[in-house]
Amino acid sequence: MMTGPYFGAVLNATTLLFGVFGLVLVYLARDIDHWPTSLSVATLLSTIVHSAFALLDPVFANGNATQEALLIFRNAEVIIAPLPFMLIFAYFLYCCGEDYKKSLIMRVQIVLTCVIVLAEFLAQLTGEVNSAPNTEAHLGPWLILALALTITAAATCLFAFFRRWKKLPGLQRALFLAMFLLLFLSTSSIGIVVEEILLMSDLVRRYLAQEEMAAQQQARIAVLQMRPHFIHNTLTSIYYLCAKDPKKAQQTILDFSRYLQKNFTGIVEEGTVPFTEELEHTRAYLAVEQACHEGHLLVEFNTPVTFFRIPPLTLQPIVENAVKHGLDPDSGPLRVSVATRDTGPGVEVVVTDNGPGFTPPEDGRLGFALDNIRERLKTQCDGTLSVQSKEGDGTLVTVSIPWK
Repeated sequence: MMTGPYFGAVLNATTLLFGVFGLVLVYLARDIDHWPTSLSVATLLSTIVHSAFALLDPVFANGNATQEALLIFRNAEVIIAPLPFMLIFAYFLYCCGEDYKKSLIMRVQIVLTCVIVLAEFLAQLTGEVNSAPNTEAHLGPWLILALALTITAAATCLFAFFRRWKKLPGLQRALFLAMFLLLFLSTSSIGIVVEEILLMSDLVRRYLAQEEMAAQQQARIAVLQMRPHFIHNTLTSIYYLCAKDPKKAQQTILDFSRYLQKNFTGIVEEGTVPFTEELEHTRAYLAVEQACHEGHLLVEFNTPVTFFRIPPLTLQPIVENAVKHGLDPDSGPLRVSVATRDTGPGVEVVVTDNGPGFTPPEDGRLGFALDNIRERLKTQCDGTLSVQSKEGDGTLVTVSIPWK
């Protein structure tokens, strides 16, 4: 079991590695919007330097350095020690939606930190701390002032936190609180670990949120790129139906109106929607296509399971993709089936057609529409999309969504 200096060395080495890993993450996700990259890099660099000094401290303290080298090391350590917590406090204010560069409480923290550093310098010069080998520390006015101001700075952090804690999400709130309490208890090494975990978890959260937003934006673009010939064919069919079958023309206009309404509603939807809404959208779309291609499109629905949620614009584009690539007036009618089933761990939505099929590419990409749906399923409800197809043997698309 590791105790004493061995545990401290392992802890400091861990914080150093965490800091390096955090810098790598920041580099990989450097294009995240609304992310204070410079502040994050400065904070992680300060944690790395802090950890490096903590690892070297025993080497200097055990008499392996001259008095001048130890004094320089101690002075540098005094400057480095408060930097990670001061920078993370600035990050805390940023997460609360405040401009830390203009914040009064941030300025108070900077002043307190500067006075603490000055007091610790003077404590070393007067021999109140072990700044040289074989010397004994003693409690003096400068050390008392540094300790008092450190407690004041920690209390200020806690005060600022409790004034603003409602502005933070749950995990972030817990990590900030743990870190400020550790600062108050002067357990800096553990506090550094929490600080690095906080930065990395927030980076991952923001990255996933941006990916989801990008997927939603792509879906909106896809809706705005509705096939012009589909709209033209629909209006042309309605024109001829007005003379041939007025009631059917009225129904087609109603279906087309519902289809358009659901399409444009899907543009502004955030999160998931009830599957029944997607089903209604798909029915309206297929009814319009059947009116335009009478006798060439046969549709079957078998959807006993409907009490679940799904990203908007998921089912209808899958069905539209089947119609677009499978409908051929010169061949037999296209049969499209939409079914749902409870699989136990979740639910499956299965869309099949008897169209010409295709050979899926080796890189797994299925085209803009299906790739977009797959990405949104993954980010919004931990779902998956798979395609089985073969030349001349139709296509089967399966959407799997776990129960929540």
